[in-house]
Amino acid sequence: MLNHLIEFLARSHLVVLHFPIALVLSAALVESARMPFIRLSRRSIRDHYRPCNAASIMLLLGSATAVLTTITGLIFGFDGSTRVDLHRILGILSTILVLATAASLLVAINRSTPKSSLIYLCMLISSAAAVSATAHFGGELTHGEGFLTDPLRNIIHTPEPINLQQLNVSTESFETFNTTILPIFQNACIKCHGPKKQKGDIRLDSLAFVLDDDAFIIDRDDPLASELLYRIELPHDDEDAMPPPDKADPLTPKEVHTIQSWLQSLAAQ
Repeated sequence: MLNHLIEFLARSHLVVLHFPIALVLSAALVESARMPFIRLSRRSIRDHYRPCNAASIMLLLGSATAVLTTITGLIFGFDGSTRVDLHRILGILSTILVLATAASLLVAINRSTPKSSLIYLCMLISSAAAVSATAHFGGELTHGEGFLTDPLRNIIHTPEPINLQQLNVSTESFETFNTTILPIFQNACIKCHGPKKQKGDIRLDSLAFVLDDDAFIIDRDDPLASELLYRIELPHDDEDAMPPPDKADPLTPKEVHTIQSWLQSLAAQ
């Protein structure tokens, strides 16, 4: 029974983590949004700024949920990787900073002086930044590195168009790769064979890389003998199997068959 309760608390981390993010960021936005209005009233922020009630309540609630998030996170990521350890450290430091900010809020309310209020404001903005960074890092753990920023990076760096004639690939095979094959690779392979990491000098995030003769992963003359197909058909506990057991779940029989059919279509071109 105790083990089940601990497991429940660990999994609740994925739910409760949203509360400190929303509450601390909202508190910082509310306090920051008040600054222009103080200036418009021709009053000095230094002399007239004081914590508002709404932001104060949000910060105090955010502090309580930050502690709960840290506790559940420690349970949830106890046997994690190095990246999980780094996320755990960031989470602990962010929680300490949020609690210190809550303490500075109580001091500012008690003393009601410009200096204590401005110290609280600076700490609140710092806490919001720390919580955001921790949340972003945690998001990359669950959704993959670059999950949030990759679309923006693609806007700035537009990939070069692929010459299908040079690759000797039909438009249909190209579209099948992008709509059917690439999502499989993204789920199971791109983490180690993508733009940021190319284990074994292999990339699977673009058709041009997949068909690169120097990669030796696809045999256009004999698709069933391709290294790619060989690796994904190995038992998942085999040391040469792809994806490795500690990186992703094995491909389903349907996914393997889909890749096999696509490879066979390449041989006919």
